[in-house]
Amino acid sequence: MFVTNNSICVSQKLQAQVLTELAQLISEPRMKSYKVLTSGDSMAANLGAYLWNKQASAALYPLMQCLEVTLRNAVHNAASNYFETPDWFDRVTKSAGDDMFIAYMKKYPDKRDRFYRNGVSTGQRKGKKIWTSHHENMIATAKEKLKNCGKRQAADAVIAELTFGFWSGIFENNYNDIRSASRLWPHLEPTVFPNLKPADRKASTVLYQLKSIKDLRNRMAHYEPIWKHSSVNNASSALSYLNNSIDQIVALIRGISHERANLLQVSGIESFARNLCQEELLESYISAY
Repeated sequence: MFVTNNSICVSQKLQAQVLTELAQLISEPRMKSYKVLTSGDSMAANLGAYLWNKQASAALYPLMQCLEVTLRNAVHNAASNYFETPDWFDRVTKSAGDDMFIAYMKKYPDKRDRFYRNGVSTGQRKGKKIWTSHHENMIATAKEKLKNCGKRQAADAVIAELTFGFWSGIFENNYNDIRSASRLWPHLEPTVFPNLKPADRKASTVLYQLKSIKDLRNRMAHYEPIWKHSSVNNASSALSYLNNSIDQIVALIRGISHERANLLQVSGIESFARNLCQEELLESYISAY
């Protein structure tokens, strides 16, 4: 069996013994989870849905990659200009981390005897551990990785090492304060998302979308069914969820750059992903074996 842009070609129906062996190697619980898409206990149908999921995941990956690279470079370029340094991420995460630490100590006052923060804590530090935020740790890990590989810890190299979790995380509230020039948002919203309306480019709105996209990305990275979501209870809702996700991804890319979004269209990357997330193609996989 192989896939073309618009259809699939079936070599032959699989025998029951082969299906049983495949189910054991893939894992029976995982295969049975595809009943949501097939509406039955047919192992052959579930296998077809499983293989469709692989193809759909592969088709959506270039869209995800495009968003991640486009977003991080747009933020990096805007922040480098705004803060007048390519190492803006050290300053921004330090400032946001200070606020996180203060809030953390207010919520857990018993932790004051265990942690301190440079530039914030006063008094005795002996026996205490330095407190750093999750995003500061991400940056430190990226720099350490570059060091261990014998590479320079230049800003562009650090940026490229930071994960999608970092780039979605910097839209959180700790990086948003119109009164503070040391925050990213809302100061950089018009620069990073020049093609979005003011309401659509608000950091809180973008964060909401990125969280959903990150969940999908994580399922792809961990080889899970990418259609799993609280809104999904059958094949139709699974396809609707994936198509809505494609819409979100493309809209954010277009919000940053029309040229990047147009390239996805003319290259066929977007249409290939959308074609795989159609009912007719899913059904052709389900009935293939």
